[in-house]
Amino acid sequence: MSLKVAYLGPQGTYTYQATVQQFPDEKVDVHPQKAIADCFQALHDRRVDYAVVPFENSTNGQVVYTYDLLRDWFSKSDCQFQIVGEQFVSINHYVLSRAKSLDQVTKIYSHPQVWGQVTSFTKKHLAGSRIVQVDCSSTSRAAELVYQDDTNTTACISSKLSADIYKLPVMYPNVEDIANNTTRFLVLGYEKPPPSSTEDKDQKYITSVLFTLNHNDPGALCTALDILRRHGIDMTSINSRPSHLKQWQYVFFVEMQGCIERDANVRAGLTELGENCSLTVLGSFERNWRYNGA
Repeated sequence: MSLKVAYLGPQGTYTYQATVQQFPDEKVDVHPQKAIADCFQALHDRRVDYAVVPFENSTNGQVVYTYDLLRDWFSKSDCQFQIVGEQFVSINHYVLSRAKSLDQVTKIYSHPQVWGQVTSFTKKHLAGSRIVQVDCSSTSRAAELVYQDDTNTTACISSKLSADIYKLPVMYPNVEDIANNTTRFLVLGYEKPPPSSTEDKDQKYITSVLFTLNHNDPGALCTALDILRRHGIDMTSINSRPSHLKQWQYVFFVEMQGCIERDANVRAGLTELGENCSLTVLGSFERNWRYNGA
């Protein structure tokens, strides 16, 4: 039976590219969703086996929608899925339009995350102009809106794949601020996904957790992180978001090298951390081989 995979649609989004990378088998049944939250819901309802969602960008940082959804879903007692994989997609942004020049454009569409990745372009071409920047649910949706516009007065910042799908002319190629701009995507599911490539063999593991401090004593966060240091755990990232439990309380997202099932020091460190904090393990998964080339 075919695997069912939810992703932020429509076809042509960078999340779609990540989904194809993770599940290259043609037998996979992909289910485009209108929003990241819909991907989580489809997985929870078991309408799909996996969900692929954007997590962070090398230029613009957190995709806060996903962080907040992880916080909210993993605080529920009936949440049974975990992070089971990751993918990396090189991001190249294109300005697409049927207009002959930007002088004819009145609106330009893109995903909110994109604006922070194309600041040089927006400062040079949009600042002080009459062009209105409009947020969309995805870069592919932005291209779809331009495709549907009969006035030829709209543009979008999207992908080359979207240009091909919607047959939109490229007005400006490669408008991203940083050439090696990359977005990381999480694969959520109930079990480890099939290998996406022969390169997936013998990769290091990453364990992702979130925690809230049980008190606000001076040095409480340092004390919590020192537990990981004492157990020889290499922390690779830390981010925070409001906890939504009380004002000015934060939930901390931490990623570390190692696997909770395979590495005794990771198990011991997280056991001790859980004795001092409210801890939730989001998952242990193999580091994708594209990380080293991202």
